[in-house]
This record gives sequence, structure tokens and C-alpha cells, in this order.
Amino acid sequence: MARSRRGVFGYIRPVVTIRSARIEDVPELARVHHESSEAAYAELAPPDPARLSRREESWREVFAMPERSPFVAEADGQVVGVMDIGPARDELGAGEVYVLYVHPDWWGTEAGQRLLDRAHEELSRQHEQAVLTVLAANPRARRFYERNGWRLDRVKTEPHFGGAQTEVAVYRKRFGSTE
Repeated sequence: MARSRRGVFGYIRPVVTIRSARIEDVPELARVHHESSEAAYAELAPPDPARLSRREESWREVFAMPERSPFVAEADGQVVGVMDIGPARDELGAGEVYVLYVHPDWWGTEAGQRLLDRAHEELSRQHEQAVLTVLAANPRARRFYERNGWRLDRVKTEPHFGGAQTEVAVYRKRFGSTE
């Protein structure tokens, strides 16, 4: 039987564990990513069921890149969060959190924190610092990263939601004694 932890409101939730994702997790990676993103950005973009198949293809591509490290957060064998980390795309020598999403039913639980703690652990082994981007219009995610020592580096505009120019906040975290 899985261990459980009593939640803030007295109900019991299964303990969240983090593990490396496997190729057979792709449908669940895509589902959690999709449902979380659709909920988080409901006011910014209309629902698009086709995004689910595009996300599944994107997650399959991640497994073809040996430098990438996808992870899942699980509770009672169910994927409740997803993350992908690796070397920064636009900055030599830095790491990057490419994706970190938690299913909306698990927002406010330990799932996101455990994923981010794992990202810090993994990225700090190979990099002195890391970057990530989050939509500037996502205050919940921005507060989460800021509470965890990420500092706003800059805001830039890039295409999202079918190519619409969207502001994204670029965050940076330094590891070790320079943190």
C-alpha cells in the first residue's frame, strides 16, 4: 500500500515520488502537460484539443535527445506532474528547465516542489546556473519560481498560442556558493 500524507484540509493524499520518465510514459506526459497548460492559460488562449497530439509528438522527440532528462511526479502510480531539463538552448554552460507542469488537480501540493527540487539537484551537478521561461501573465508560476530562488533576468517576446507574440519572463538561478 502506498504511503499517504494528510493534506491541509484534513484529507489524505498519496505521497508524491519523482522518477525518470520512460518512453512508455509519453501519453501521460502529454496528457498532464496538456491539461495543466490548458487550465493555466485558459484566459490567454482558446482550448485546442489538437495541442494534445502535438505535445505527445514533442515528448517523443525529447526521448531522442540524450542530453535531455525528463521526469515525472507520481502518486499511487499515477503521473501528476512532468518536467524536462537539460543544457540551456540559448546559453553555453548553463542548464535549463524546459518544462515543468503539474496537473491542476495537484496544484498546491508537493508535486511541483518535488519536481523543482529534483531539477535543482540534477542541474547543479553539471552547471553553475540555470534558466527557465514562464509566461509573464502566469503569476502563480512566477511566485513559485521566485520562492525557490529564481530571479527575474529579463522579459522578452516570443511566439506562443499559434504564433501570437507573447511576453515571457526569463528566470535565472545560480547554484552553489554564488546562489
